[in-house]
Formats: sequence, structure tokens, C-alpha cells
Amino acid sequence: MNVTLPGNLQMILGLYAYLLPLLLYVLWTTLALWDLGRRTDTSVAMTWVWVFVILALPFLGPLVYLFLGGSKLTPRIRWIALGAGAAYLLVLALGVSIGGVS
Repeated sequence: MNVTLPGNLQMILGLYAYLLPLLLYVLWTTLALWDLGRRTDTSVAMTWVWVFVILALPFLGPLVYLFLGGSKLTPRIRWIALGAGAAYLLVLALGVSIGGVS
């Protein structure tokens, strides 16, 4: 029986493919809730609706709030957060292509 161990690049990509979604979820949720807490132009009921949306829809909720919910963050910060998601997709695609992530 021949057993091959994963290479260093495969190990790193596999690790990031499993950790990046958790980090993105924490980043996007924290950013959305922080921005929502700073807003004074929304009613209490609407704030609670957004909190429910952000927490009930793990990845989609914060992104919907940040890009469609009237977030007061600068566009640069919102695009950096979106770029982190694109980086995750890039790492995931690279990991799948070389066999480090399945």
C-alpha cells in the first residue's frame, strides 16, 4: 500500500479553506452590527429587523445589509470586506485545483 502525504501548499490551502469562512462570517457580521449600532436614522423596529436578518442569514445577511441596507460605512471599507470574500473563493478554487481541498 502506497500512502502519500499532502504537500506543504496543500496543507496551507486546506487550512485556509476551512478557516477563512469562519473569519469572513465574524468579520462581516461584526462590521454590519457595528455599523447598525452607530446609525441614528433608523427606527428601533427596523434595527431589530436588520439584526434578525444579519444573524439569521449567516453569510448573505451581513452582505445584504452592507451593500443594500443603507450602511453608513465608506465604500472603501465595504469593498475591502467584499474583496475578502473574493480572496476566499480564490483560495478555495486553487485548493480544489491542486487537490488540497475537497
